Amino acid sequence: MCHMTADTLDELHRMADKIGMERRWFQAPPKASHPHYDIPESKRAKALALGAQEVCQRTALHYAARLGLEWAEAQSDTVRQIKYERTLIRTQSYARVLKDTQL
Repeated sequence: MCHMTADTLDELHRMADKIGMERRWFQAPPKASHPHYDIPESKRAKALALGAQEVCQRTALHYAARLGLEWAEAQSDTVRQIKYERTLIRTQSYARVLKDTQL
């Protein structure tokens, strides 16, 4: 199992649909620390074949915070917005490293 996040909630749900995940498996606060899907190994392989990218835990944290911020803004959850904004600031260098390696 692994977590699947994305740049946007729409992108996350589109990929989940493509790999056969049911929307009811989507996890978001307060039951989860950030919006994501837990995907099994078989669906992970399919997501990678469709263009998903593996990232280290630090980079995943940055993208999870970006997704969480989008979710929190849509929910008008200001407490979580602040939490995700702080995480984004703290993890910004991780995202730069990923971007630099993709050039």
